[in-house]
Amino acid sequence: MAEQPQSFESAQRDLNPHRDEERRHATDIIEAQLRQRGIAIDGESSDDAADILSAVERFEAAVSALGGDRFVNDPRSHDPENRLMVIPAKEDGESGAAYARRILDAANRLGVSRAD
Repeated sequence: MAEQPQSFESAQRDLNPHRDEERRHATDIIEAQLRQRGIAIDGESSDDAADILSAVERFEAAVSALGGDRFVNDPRSHDPENRLMVIPAKEDGESGAAYARRILDAANRLGVSRAD
């Protein structure tokens, strides 16, 4: 019986035994950056966490381009200046990928064209 080929992830772990630890550390840093912005995520994959942070940064750039203030329009605020400029909250059971898409959709609704 032929031996099964090694998966990419398995091969990468063999090449770098600290790979999983490094990915977890990177995810911890991303989660901390999101918490500072009032966005709580938990248990997301490192890729999903990175996508969420990227979407949040895109949303913040759109808000800034319109002259909005992310501190006044913080998700933790009970009386934001403009609700459209508040990052949407993650819904119960929502996947990280779906949440990132929803944040990008909210950024696009602000009507600011992307420079990149």
